Amino acid sequence: MTLGGRPATQPAGTRPARVLVFGALAACTEFRVGARQPEVTPGVRLEERFVQAALPALDLLLVVDDTPSMAAEQAALASALPRLALALADAGLAWQAGVVTTTMEGPEAGVLQGSPWILTPDTADLATALPALAQVGTAGAEPAAGLAAFSAALLPPLRDGANRGFRRAGAGLHVIVLSDGDDGSDDWLGPDPVAAAADHLAAEAATTGRRAVFSAVVGPAPAGCSGPGGQALPAARYAALVAATGGTLASICAGDLAPLADTLAVEAAEYPTRFPLQARPRPATVRVSLDGAPLDSGWAVEAAPPTLVFADAPPAGAAIRVRYEVAE
Repeated sequence: MTLGGRPATQPAGTRPARVLVFGALAACTEFRVGARQPEVTPGVRLEERFVQAALPALDLLLVVDDTPSMAAEQAALASALPRLALALADAGLAWQAGVVTTTMEGPEAGVLQGSPWILTPDTADLATALPALAQVGTAGAEPAAGLAAFSAALLPPLRDGANRGFRRAGAGLHVIVLSDGDDGSDDWLGPDPVAAAADHLAAEAATTGRRAVFSAVVGPAPAGCSGPGGQALPAARYAALVAATGGTLASICAGDLAPLADTLAVEAAEYPTRFPLQARPRPATVRVSLDGAPLDSGWAVEAAPPTLVFADAPPAGAAIRVRYEVAE
């Protein structure tokens, strides 16, 4: 990797604009990325342009424990959700959200709650609808099976077209469970529910080309917790899936979940940071600009395959230009 100014395989949503070839014997030639390219020989100078993705799409699935001990915890989540919605908007995400309970008995297992069952930034009276959706009641059945519940919500078909429209092509997925106990999904996911749930998330990521992350607001290891938000048993299974997918693990006993909303929103923002180049640059010749301004730090160039990599993703819609001389 060659260090340079500020740098990002080209993910879905990244738009290549064009590549310009400059040579001593001919005028400037333009061609499109993805088309059959003219032969690029050492010493030729290239200019490549990209446009950063606009408003990455995020599908947010909340899994709320609805067993009898969860009244206070649901209220805390309801209070935090408006802040999460604002933080998602500030992060520039085209988000939508749905809620399922941890009850796997009966016809509502894995079915998104509420009417409408999908909330978006354009939902009427969102400030009221989002908190109401989180308070799913406390009449749910044991065991609380959060991993099975979110897996069922994502695996079609469900009865009567339930959950239709929740998963969008090209959208990232963030599943967040809120529970005061550990997962009990053995009867539905087999002897290793964590591995089964991880496989479901990996399949989602493979289908959409975007990340599928799991976060949990639960009792921490090794002894659980007790605090303003109530009491909770340690949740080893949920913690294991968080670690496997790179999500956030937070204590449900904190009481105030609002600060967690900001953390989740930041982690949910998934703008591309890698932009593939047509040829391997000669390191000393690479020049990068962002929206017309030279960028002298914060990026690098990987040689194989040749890729411009940004330390921090360029903002939505940013125009990226990179010029370089092709290496031998």
